[in-house]
Amino acid sequence: MPTSAMREPQEISAVLSAGKALSIVEVLLQSPEPLSAREIGERSEVNRTTAHRLLNTLILHGWVERHPEGGYRLSVKFLALAHVSSQVRGLFEEIRPALAPLSELSRETVHVGVLDGFDIVHVDKIESLEHVGVSSRIGTRGIAHRTSLGKALLAASDDDFIRAYIAQGRRRKSPYTIQSDEVEQIWDEVRVTRTRGYGLDDEEDSVGVRCLGAAVTGMGGAPIFAVSLTGPSPRFTREVCERLAPTLLVVTGDLSRRFGGAPGGVPGPDSDGRHDDN
Repeated sequence: MPTSAMREPQEISAVLSAGKALSIVEVLLQSPEPLSAREIGERSEVNRTTAHRLLNTLILHGWVERHPEGGYRLSVKFLALAHVSSQVRGLFEEIRPALAPLSELSRETVHVGVLDGFDIVHVDKIESLEHVGVSSRIGTRGIAHRTSLGKALLAASDDDFIRAYIAQGRRRKSPYTIQSDEVEQIWDEVRVTRTRGYGLDDEEDSVGVRCLGAAVTGMGGAPIFAVSLTGPSPRFTREVCERLAPTLLVVTGDLSRRFGGAPGGVPGPDSDGRHDDN
């Protein structure tokens, strides 16, 4: 029979392996495209040999699959589990108590958004308490770099993701097209958003509407979703946004801690200061 002293290193090893496997799953969750073992290892900070071993284990148990054209992606089994989970325990149901004070303080519409591939999608909201608010629909898709939700999520992503976002935008049709003269503007906005912790849509997505958004992050600082306050620009002025921003950051920081992330933690720019997108 193994002694407790013998079991302890084995248990520690099992915990570390589980943590690394979950890091790999989180990386695959964030990627719209299949990833190679090298890419997965780099993004999850797991060495390539260990990444291969854990990927094979996840494949064996049906959670990950090899893409026919190469690379790895999450399997249908994982997607089915996510669907069942969303039916049993809705995300918005879990975070609504944290967002209610934002609604009461601002009296504006509170939105929750996620990145679906490279597009921002509104997944839930709390209506404005004012008689006249901003009309919106759940499921609406938007252009990430023109919305406060999208700006916050882009800023919370690493530079490789932003490069991929810009590259796909250069190939897409209007209104999602990213023109050459917009590339530096996007990077500038990312830097500003990372510095202050929140994104501001100053009537860029829709004239007459102003939005203030901040990201909620998980393990490793990866963005999960973003929360925004949205109101008519004559009432929801820049001054009001600046006044409400600290409260929004406290709320998203608390949610980030709850989801295993660090409040206000966003990736910094590349060490050489270049982004090579032009």
